[in-house]
Amino acid sequence: MAEKNFFRIIFIIFILFVPLAIGYRIRKSGVLQDADSISTSIIILLTKLAAPLIILFAFWKLDLSNISIFTLPVIGIMVSTIALIPAGFFAKLHNLNHKQTGSFLTSAMFSNIGYTLGGFIAFVLYGEVGFSLTILYCLYFRPYFYTIGFYVGENYSAKERVKIKDNLKKVFTEGIRLFPLLGIAGGIILNLLSVPRPDFIGLLNKFLIPISTFGYMFAIGITLKFSLIKRFKAPLFSMSFIKFIWSPLAGLALAYLLGYHTLMDGLPLKIVLIEASMPAAITSLLIPALFNLDQDISNSCWLFTTLLIIPLLPILLWILSIL
Repeated sequence: MAEKNFFRIIFIIFILFVPLAIGYRIRKSGVLQDADSISTSIIILLTKLAAPLIILFAFWKLDLSNISIFTLPVIGIMVSTIALIPAGFFAKLHNLNHKQTGSFLTSAMFSNIGYTLGGFIAFVLYGEVGFSLTILYCLYFRPYFYTIGFYVGENYSAKERVKIKDNLKKVFTEGIRLFPLLGIAGGIILNLLSVPRPDFIGLLNKFLIPISTFGYMFAIGITLKFSLIKRFKAPLFSMSFIKFIWSPLAGLALAYLLGYHTLMDGLPLKIVLIEASMPAAITSLLIPALFNLDQDISNSCWLFTTLLIIPLLPILLWILSIL
């Protein structure tokens, strides 16, 4: 089992950091004349073509028999939304400009709760049951990301404040937003209709997920600038406070209020803590790329908090052991 987990860790590191390094090296070589434009094109292509299929296949198989499971994604929504409170305060404290503020807010809202980090940690510690609870927690992520996340991103990319009704209209008219949501709807419909999912679909997703993640990370890599971490030192420490202190405390408070400590020997409570303690999400880098926000600060937030999770992980494991 230990050997299997070791190879999983190696695989995750490979999928995340090899394309990132390749993209970064290509950018540094000067081969690409318009790296930012190429990055945006790759992200749009993957979001329109790969993401809807991956989401459809995943929701098709998910166990939706117990309606009480939907309280987990509600906590996810609340943790993401509550993060905007300190994020807005710190954006003003650090005198971030309009586009930097948009990037900072979206970085605070979205954390790496999926299979690449939060879900994997839960699986290693608590097996398939823990991993299943993370999937339930993540149910909110895609709808929230493609609606509220896109609204915040577009709102800070425009000179005039975007009206909510106009944003909702674009959800149903723009492929970049509509196609992933159609994947969710299609998967849920097939699930509720009890349509059997062919076995090859599961195998297909095992290839689609790492390939698309590889593509996303390459696109991010060609816009990455490690040197900018020094430039945004103060905002990065503030983001770390949001990710590793504010959000975990908010998640624990909400979980206790819902009585998660009394369910399944407290496992749902521990899953909430894991997910609420994750660094900035990879997908939080997509919004600045799509809406022409400040990619430098969002890339720095993602990179800094992702690296910081390594020394903080033993502390998280200790807290989980005493809950």
